[in-house]
Amino acid sequence: MKLYLRLAWRNIWRHRRRTLIIVAAMGFGLSLMMMYDGLVDGFYQAIYGNAVKVLGGNIQVHAEGYGESSGQTPLLPLADEGAVLEVLRAQPEVVAAARRINTGGLASSREGAFAVSITGIEPEIEKNVNLAAQHVAAGRFLADGDADLIFIGKGLADAMGVQVDDRITLTGRSRHEQMRQRTMTVAGIYDLGMPEIEKRSVYVTLRDAVEITYDFEVIEA
Repeated sequence: MKLYLRLAWRNIWRHRRRTLIIVAAMGFGLSLMMMYDGLVDGFYQAIYGNAVKVLGGNIQVHAEGYGESSGQTPLLPLADEGAVLEVLRAQPEVVAAARRINTGGLASSREGAFAVSITGIEPEIEKNVNLAAQHVAAGRFLADGDADLIFIGKGLADAMGVQVDDRITLTGRSRHEQMRQRTMTVAGIYDLGMPEIEKRSVYVTLRDAVEITYDFEVIEA
């Protein structure tokens, strides 16, 4: 065994240039592999992080029975939502916790009608965590006091031929499976660089979403 080690050691230093070339090639190859792994890992983390922001957070709390019919976006109110929010916001790891209403509908203009997912949000809570709010291309993001204003994606704005301050008709599905129309003004347009998502997702204030999906108006105290 000692003889083999001695021969190997002598062979390494007998051809120093060859040895240095081999070591450099191995080091360069390992560096490329490590860089590639880092890029792939960063790519996946970016996709995951953006998906979390687009879909509404790491954790979603729904009413009982939502999972069985989630494909139809059922309008099932969450029991004691205030208590749920209080518990979530008390956790030190939680950046933000907000209520949302999700329903399907149509956004219409002179160019036609487009199927969209309507999301009612609390703008002041979501403005620092909502991906769309962080990529405003024109106009502005929603504010808590807004009424009859809508925040849409660039893909949808281009398809509908509308700009900021233009008015569109939003038709949403109410809790009782009825369709309710509302004329809204485009407050802002977001650009995620993902036209398919931009065409499907529109945002309104939680107050407007309640008035669209429920059969009563919200009366603030």
